[in-house]
Parts: sequence; structure tokens; C-alpha cells
Amino acid sequence: MAPSSVKRAEIEWEKGCEWRRKGHLEQAAVHLQTAARLAPKNSQYRVVLAHVHAKIGNRDEALIQARVAFDLDRTSMLACRVLAEMLLKASRSKEALQVLDSLHEDTPRSAEWHLARTEALMSLAHFSDAVREGSAALALAGNDESNRCLALVRMGSSFQNLRAYAEAALCYRMLLDSHPESLLAAVHAVHASSCACDWPSLMDDVARMNRCVSLLQQRTGPIRQEVNPFGLITVTDDPEFQRWVAEVSFSYKSHGIRPDVLKTSAPGASLRASDGKVRIGFLGSDFHQHATMILIVEMMEFLSKERLDIFIYSGGPEDASGLRARAKAAATQWCEIGQMSSEEIAIRIRDDGVAVLLEMKGYTLMNRLDVVAYRAAPLQVSWLGYPGTTGAQCMDYVIGDPWVTPLDAQAGYTECIAQMPHCYQPNDSGRSVPALPGRAACGLPEEAFVFASFNMPYKIVPEMFEAWCRILLATPGSVLWLLVRETETRERLACAAAAHGVDRDRLIFAPMLAPEVHRARLGHADLMLDCFPCSGHTTASDALWAGVPVLTLYGRSFASRVAASLLSTLELPELVCAEIDTYMQRAVQLAQDKVALDALRQRLAKARVESPLFDGRRYARDFERLLLRMIERHEAGLPPAPLAAELS
Repeated sequence: MAPSSVKRAEIEWEKGCEWRRKGHLEQAAVHLQTAARLAPKNSQYRVVLAHVHAKIGNRDEALIQARVAFDLDRTSMLACRVLAEMLLKASRSKEALQVLDSLHEDTPRSAEWHLARTEALMSLAHFSDAVREGSAALALAGNDESNRCLALVRMGSSFQNLRAYAEAALCYRMLLDSHPESLLAAVHAVHASSCACDWPSLMDDVARMNRCVSLLQQRTGPIRQEVNPFGLITVTDDPEFQRWVAEVSFSYKSHGIRPDVLKTSAPGASLRASDGKVRIGFLGSDFHQHATMILIVEMMEFLSKERLDIFIYSGGPEDASGLRARAKAAATQWCEIGQMSSEEIAIRIRDDGVAVLLEMKGYTLMNRLDVVAYRAAPLQVSWLGYPGTTGAQCMDYVIGDPWVTPLDAQAGYTECIAQMPHCYQPNDSGRSVPALPGRAACGLPEEAFVFASFNMPYKIVPEMFEAWCRILLATPGSVLWLLVRETETRERLACAAAAHGVDRDRLIFAPMLAPEVHRARLGHADLMLDCFPCSGHTTASDALWAGVPVLTLYGRSFASRVAASLLSTLELPELVCAEIDTYMQRAVQLAQDKVALDALRQRLAKARVESPLFDGRRYARDFERLLLRMIERHEAGLPPAPLAAELS
């Protein structure tokens, strides 16, 4: 390269950097592009140019420049990391991993390099490898507190996914020790202890979380932290507290997203496509063999094809299951979004002309909740996947019912409550009723009265477990059938039962089985004992479908009232309790009165056929009517407002 070109490239580089410092990124890009053209083998120029294009929003060009930068210098840690991080943001984790692994072998690996590998491995569900990379990052972090915190968070999450809950909780506690205002560490330590049924640690973790919240609420100004509110629904039924944490979380998720990037229909505009139909979008990652899909598949099949077009945006795996095939058959259009960035998903939804976007994950695993921050559709609705508020002001409605979301609970939601006329939860009337296996095959005594709770262990809190033990003590010869896979957690529960005077042999632990096989064994339960403050959702409807009564205790939050909604729809109010003493008394009464229990089972069997609860076709009609009410308000120029149930 001629000296004059070198000098001109340096001048253009300096001009570009100056414009960048001033925040004028478009001008910076022009000069940096010229510098890169004049010095085509300068990797540094390309790295900075990639950064600028990324800031502007030119993601494709940013990736091109980052890739060129790394190709020019495979020894450059900076170029390697920049390219990998851009690929990770674009949900291209396999490519990111390949880039990280192609860094020249003589280049020392930094904490940041290991952290990037940790993120890529986590997104690919390689959690054991992610723990190893996180440990390496932690060892190299030194005095860099940012890297140390990130390593602990990613290790904690990876341990959680490996069901190594004690190790996960330890990571979060280490972070909380040095950062007492870390809401992420505080909430996630609570959830890890809940998953392990490590109740002494849980009590301490809850106390530390409360101190953390107290410190944060003394602050002035907005609070923005990465945290998953899901861990709270099993330890508190305070909807206002859950809303506060959700708002903190969504503020973090949506930071830097400009909703004006997409132009969607303003109130007053028609939401009908040219053919007069309304386009409804379902955004989620559970369109395969999954509990959510079991619930919704019939409803989706019977949505009106004359009035609606169904667009499914699926971020989950292709499992070749019958449920996935049924979902695809019900869709007008199907879009795989697993490798798309959130902005790309939002743009696709906007370009598809979706009028109502139903976000189906909330804060559960593999969610793409930040898509709604782009205002991807004129109406955005939280439905089914998360039993609480998202804390997102850009989410217009949350679909509930008079039980889970009474209108006087509006203060606990950033969304407007929209009530289905019966239960908010759909069900499939074609769900199978497999033949009942023998008791011995299920590890159950032949003559014992079987209390059961097949909720996940993180839903079991010490107060409810004590109530279950008191029920067992009052009903000699009964057993408690639980679904717990981890040996350590089983041992903790057995020890807790013994501490309450219950022989550990009266706890029967069921193995995890495929859904069909699991439903087959449910009929051996005489009475399901629901959890609190997070009640059963699909687990409760599975039991009721199998003809097993569910006894529930309800509170103030959405999650604490789901089973109550199911039972109310079935017209079995005597199984819904407002006080724990009533809950215990009713369980004992039913165990001691076979005639009353048999009569209850007969009513349940009749209601299963006649009630709206297990009628997916009826649900589809009611659901469609509720969505049309939202649309009519929008087309009339009215803002979202709470929508009370209209009985069908």
C-alpha cells in the first residue's frame, strides 16, 4: 500500500473516531468505511466499523465487517469476541462457538472469551460444558467485578438447568455477598433453594431477598436489573410485589429498544386484512410435545378459519410429535424463529400484518418476551404461559378469568385484565384416558388411601408440607405420592416428614414418565393435594381429567388461584379453600368418608363431559369473541381497558 494511502486511511480513521465520540454515528460510519477501504488489511478499522454499524442498527453490515476483521487477524481476541457477540445477539450460537474455537491457539484466552463460550453453550443447552467455561472465566476475572458477576450468574443458571440446585444457590449467594442490591442473585437463590426443598436455606434466602428489595426501594429513580420474576410465584402470593419485580425485569429486557422502529396501526385504524380476516399471531417455544401444547391444540384447531388467520412463531424444537403436526396443520403460516434476533422476529410479525400478538411464555424458559418491546403488533396480549404480570407497559392485555384475575386485582398488573367467561385455561377434549396399571406397578400399597401431589418440588413450601404431614397423621394407613426425581430432594422431604412424626415410608416417590404413561397412573390417587402459593396448572387439569378430585387453597395471586378456577368451572366449590385449616379438615373428612368421596368423583366424571373446562371447541369460540372485543375497541379509537367476562 502506498504511503499516501496509509496516511489518508489514518486521517479518515481519526475523523471517524471523532464523529463516533460525538455520537454522530452515520458520519462516523462514512469515514471509517473509507479508512477500511484505503487500508483493507487493517483488522482494527473493521472492528470499530462493525461496532458503529451495530449501534446504528445495520446488523447485517456489522456482521460482515466483524467477520472480515477476524478473517484478517485470527490472533485478535478483540475481533474474535466482537464477531462472536454479534452472532450470539443474532441467536446464531453454533456459529458463535465456531468463531470462538477458531481463535489462534497461541492467543491467550481471556475471561471474556470464556464468558462468550459460556453464553453460546448455555443457549445450546450444553450446561455441563457451560459450567466448566464459567469456572474458567471466574478464575480469570481477577479484580474485574463485572466479569466475576457474569460468570457467577451463568454458572448459577447452568447448575440450575443441570438440577444441581445447591451449587446454583451457592453461585447466587456468592454474588449477593458482594452485591447486596443484586435482585437477580436474591431472587434466583430463593428459587434454587425452592427447587431443592432446602427449606432452612430457603428461609435465609427469603430474608436476604427482602433486605435486597428494601435497599432497592430506598433508591430514587428507575431500577433496571436482569432478574426472572418466575422464582417468586412459588414463595409469595403478593401480586403488587410480583408486579414490581416484573417491571424491574422488563425495564432491563427492553432497555435500548426503540418501539418506533416499527410502525403499527394506531388506534382507530382497521385491523382487518384485505380479505376481511384478522391475523392472530402466537409467539412461543412450546409447539411440540409439551404441557402447554397439550392444553391448547384443540382450541387452535377450532378457531374460525373464516374470520381468523393463524400465524405461529415457534422458537422450540422440531420433535416430529403428533402435537406439533396438529399445531402446524392448524396454522395459516408457520415461522421458525429460533435463529432470529428479537428485532427480526418483531419485523417479521409486523410485515405479516398480525393484528393481535399472543405472547405465550412470559418469564418461562426460552421466552422471547423482548419482542413485544418493539411493538410488533397493534395489540399485544399475554396468554397462558406465565401466571402473572409481565410488567411490560407495551403489553395491552393479560387473559384471565373471574377467578385468576378478578377485576379488583388490576393493581397487580401492568396489562389490562381481559376475562374469559369460564376458565382461562383451555383443554383438549380428545386427550386420552389410558388404561389404569396395577397399584404394585406404581409402587403403591394395595389398600392405602393415596394422597398425591404431582407438582414440581419447587412448588412445595414448608407450611404446606407440614399441613400434608398433619393430614397423614390424622388418616392412619394413608400415603403421600410425590413426583420428585432428585435423590437429595427426596431425602430432604423424607427427613422433614420424620421431623413432623410421619414415617418416611409413607412418602411414595413416583418417577418421571412420558405424558401418556403418567396420565395412566393418575387414577390411583384418591385425592390430589394442591400446592400453595403456586397451585397446579396442567398438573391439576391432568388429575381432574383422570377423574381425581383436587383440593386447593387459594390466595391473591394469579398462580395461587389456577386450580380454584378449574374447580369453579367444574362446579366443585367444596374443593376450594380459603384457609389452610379448612384445607386440612376437608382432606381428612374426604379420606374418612368413602361415600362422600365417591359422590364427589361421580360429580367430577359428569362435569368432565358437560363442563366448559374440557371443551376446546367452546373455548375457541369464547377466545375468539374476547379477541374481537379487543379489536373493536382499537378500531373505535379507544385505548385498552379491563374487559369483564361475558358469559357465553
